[in-house]
Amino acid sequence: MATGTGVTPYRAFLPELRRRLADPKRSVDLVLGVRNPQELLYGDDFRAMDEAFENFRFFACYSRELPAQSGPRDMKGYVQEHLDSLQPDPAHDVFYLCGNPGMIDSAAAYCETAGFPISNVRREKYVSSN
Repeated sequence: MATGTGVTPYRAFLPELRRRLADPKRSVDLVLGVRNPQELLYGDDFRAMDEAFENFRFFACYSRELPAQSGPRDMKGYVQEHLDSLQPDPAHDVFYLCGNPGMIDSAAAYCETAGFPISNVRREKYVSSN
C-alpha cells in the first residue's frame, strides 16, 4: 500500500517482481492512494503488470476525484478503507506501507487488529514537500 509519491519504491521493485511472479504461488496486490487522476504516478507501469500477471493486482484509490473513465480496480476513498475487500491473510501475507503517516498508522492498526505479526507489517512514513 502506498500514497502519492510513496509509491516510488514500489516502481523500483517491478523488475524483481516480474521474476518472482513467475511462481504462480506468489501474489501481490498493490494499492495506491492519490487525490485525483493527475497524481497517479507510474499508473501505466502498474496496470501493465496487472495485465501481464494473473497474480498481480493493481488498485488505485482516489480520495477526491475519480478518473473520467474508471477502470474495474479504480476505487473511491482512502486505501485503508478497502483493506477488507482484499481479504488479507495474517498467516501468509506481508504488508509494505509507504506514504502518508495517517494512512500508515491506520493500516498498521488494521493489521494489528486482524492478527498480523508485527514482522509482517513494514512501514515507511513519507510526506511530500508539496
